[in-house]
Amino acid sequence: MDEISATELARQIEQHRQTIAERVAGRLLRAFPELAHTLRLEEQYGPVERMAEVSVRPLSDLIRAMLLFNALEIAETELRWARGVLPRWGVSYEHTTTMIRWYFEEVGRLPLSPAARAVAAEVEQHLLSLMIRLYRSTESHQRTVAV
Repeated sequence: MDEISATELARQIEQHRQTIAERVAGRLLRAFPELAHTLRLEEQYGPVERMAEVSVRPLSDLIRAMLLFNALEIAETELRWARGVLPRWGVSYEHTTTMIRWYFEEVGRLPLSPAARAVAAEVEQHLLSLMIRLYRSTESHQRTVAV
């Protein structure tokens, strides 16, 4: 990953963090209304704000860390944890991968250089591939244990 482009991308993501989070959260709640039930809504938050806070902003922070430390492997620990915990709250593979895709659609709207766009595509592909691998390995492990 090109460090200069990764830093540019991280800077743009931070600058537009709130807008990206709200747009992705709103789309998620419209597409998957069942997710509203998984949120512990507090009086000061609406569903979009809460979804942005608990889902999209942490994804943004993870992506920024991957970019700033030039370390795609940072994502594995976080997504492995999410894979183990989130399904208990009704958050599925489809929900998470959709959030990742829509997040990067929003990032694609930012004024980025071609090199930063390439880095964004690399990070998105890495996250989606990791999701596939984590869900397949957990499902095959569960089948093995059940037998």
